[in-house]
Amino acid sequence: MSTLPATQIQTQLHDEKAKGAVTVRSLSVGLAVGILVILWNTYVEYIAHTARMNITHFPLALFVPFSVLALVNGLLRLKKMRWALSPSETLVVVALGLVGAAVPAYGLTSFFLGLIAIPYYLATPENQWGVSFHQYLPEWLIPSNEGDAMRWLFEGLPSPEMPIPWGLWLVPLSSWMVFIGAIVLGSICLAVMLRKQWAQHERLAYPILHPARDLAEGGEGEMPLLKNRLLWIGAAIPFFILSWNIISYFSPGFPRISLYRGWMPIFSNFPNIHININWYTVGFAYFANLDVLLSIWVFYLFYWFQVGVYRRLGINLSRENAKGDPTVSYQAAGAFLALVLWGLWLTRKHLRDVFVKAFRPAYPVDDSDELLSYRTCAFGFIFSVVFIVFWLTALGISFSVAAVLTIGIFFSYIGAARVIAETGVVYYSMNMSGHGLVNFAFGGPNVFDPATKTALRLTDAISCQGKGMFMPPLVHMAKIGDEIGAHRRRLVLGVGLTIVLGIASAIVYSLYLGYTLGAYNFNDYPFTRYPPGVYNGLVLALKGEANWETERYYFLGAGAVVYALVSTMRYRFTWWPLTPIGMLVPMTHAIHSIFSIFLTWATKFLILRLGGVNLYRKSRPVFVGFLVGHALGCLLSFLVDQIWFPGHGHGTHSW
Repeated sequence: MSTLPATQIQTQLHDEKAKGAVTVRSLSVGLAVGILVILWNTYVEYIAHTARMNITHFPLALFVPFSVLALVNGLLRLKKMRWALSPSETLVVVALGLVGAAVPAYGLTSFFLGLIAIPYYLATPENQWGVSFHQYLPEWLIPSNEGDAMRWLFEGLPSPEMPIPWGLWLVPLSSWMVFIGAIVLGSICLAVMLRKQWAQHERLAYPILHPARDLAEGGEGEMPLLKNRLLWIGAAIPFFILSWNIISYFSPGFPRISLYRGWMPIFSNFPNIHININWYTVGFAYFANLDVLLSIWVFYLFYWFQVGVYRRLGINLSRENAKGDPTVSYQAAGAFLALVLWGLWLTRKHLRDVFVKAFRPAYPVDDSDELLSYRTCAFGFIFSVVFIVFWLTALGISFSVAAVLTIGIFFSYIGAARVIAETGVVYYSMNMSGHGLVNFAFGGPNVFDPATKTALRLTDAISCQGKGMFMPPLVHMAKIGDEIGAHRRRLVLGVGLTIVLGIASAIVYSLYLGYTLGAYNFNDYPFTRYPPGVYNGLVLALKGEANWETERYYFLGAGAVVYALVSTMRYRFTWWPLTPIGMLVPMTHAIHSIFSIFLTWATKFLILRLGGVNLYRKSRPVFVGFLVGHALGCLLSFLVDQIWFPGHGHGTHSW
């Protein structure tokens, strides 16, 4: 075996870096950042309670270490240090970090672990869990309560000498992991297959990558970002506010600066509007298309007006609350389904080329620049779908329901990824899940037999706060791969390692903290407060008491029709300003950010009117600065809490 001289190896590495290749070094740093994000996020969510670190699609748990890395790395590049990361290497770190940040807390593991661990522990005669569905819980998916194992998870082991019952978790976790692994495989294949259509043919904006790209290039160009005063002016505003408020940690009477005004009433019978300035929303939304931002707040007002009218008329699906109403939520769900179906129709020629290339390698379609060959993608996706369907049938779900649920899972993931790639609204949650599509397809939750109802509820373990699990970060990973030179297929290997090691580390760390400190002390919504609601709903469904009105279909259809009308206007008339994707965003977690989205639209509108594209580009550092300043301010608050207020953190980042 021949070996290369050390000088030749260094030259090869330098050439790879200069060409924007995916280097082993960038993969190593990215994997390390991904694991760091997972462990830090888990600690903050369960122990420190200082912020909601991964409730967004570019989680703060990633943006904080990435900002530090980018700033330090930018300084190293300004000083011409050869071992500084190149912009493409820094983007590799972003790709792996985004995937890793989808694992803990408000990603996969907290919802998942809480849902499979709690059915025995919280069962009481009053909630009727035991007599209603315990007999339908598969032993190979739900850890047993042998030796009070689940009680000790939530209350902590009674003695430090008592061993953690890892063995009870082996079979259930292994069974779930093959299911989740099949979903991840299908998501990776879909992300690669959709990249060319979305990135090249439709030219989606991918707004959440713009600040990361600007920071990655921070020390290069004619005017390096790190030398731009506007970056530091933008960063100073949120950083000053957060730093000022830290004083009140030590002196509670000290005046605080608050940009949060909460739910503000407008008119009687009309929903309250959430008023706040969220720097995280503003920073990312600035990079979205102006018409997209306009459409989001216009459709919010459209829905807001409808709810007020429905309440006046006494429409039976209406209910008084601040955040929204089921009538308009179903309209948004109808628009969501229309988005996915219309998007797949537009992609039909490209998808046909992908599958023809898979079965006929000589077919004249070039896939050499993709992260995976089309043959690998096609067969990988087919295997994923078939495996998921048969796994669900083994769970006790009929083949037809399993097929619809599988389609629904990937439909909802594609929709979520599409919305994020086009709007950049980081607080978005998908408008319909696979479980929701099953209910609409078969007539509601009351029509199934008890075993199927239970099995369908168990699949809510992968709810991931409605963020589409790994699909949005994988779609952005594919876009990053499109911007990288040689060895781009190494990126898939790095993502795979991040997911496998990340899930393993998150589960082990979460269970360790639970058995040593007591998971009920986490005071965590996904782990301890979400699962009881799921199982209480299951009891109602098993009794045939779950609400399911026929009117839901009317509102679902109305949403699809309005989506089609707005799409027609958008494609037929150049003067039409509204884009139909604005129908999807307001009725989700993004409702908390609607005022910030409006402010961003108004600011960007004025910038483009006064100075055009030139002024827009010159203003970019200010909005990148908002994100950096917010991230560094949250980091400072976290450090202060860990030194002076451990376990009693002060909230700095939420909805």
